[in-house]
Amino acid sequence: MRRVIGMEIYRTFAEVVIWEAGQLRPPGGWILSRAGLEGFGRTLHKEDEVVVEATGNAMAVVRTLEPHAARVIVATRHKPKPSPMRR
Repeated sequence: MRRVIGMEIYRTFAEVVIWEAGQLRPPGGWILSRAGLEGFGRTLHKEDEVVVEATGNAMAVVRTLEPHAARVIVATRHKPKPSPMRR
């Protein structure tokens, strides 16, 4: 079954929430060391989609998790600036 995993990244750890079968699991945390991320990657399924918060170390997280999931996406929560054409 496909799962969507969201990761909010901090300096030394990531808070992780999993959506599966229409329900969110309570968040958990993972240490952001190479070994910690590889351990987290081994818990992923090949059909999982992972959404990683856009931060300075997001691409290192993406590269580590890509071999373990169907897709790893970097997303930002910032709202885009309004277009000057739409006033």
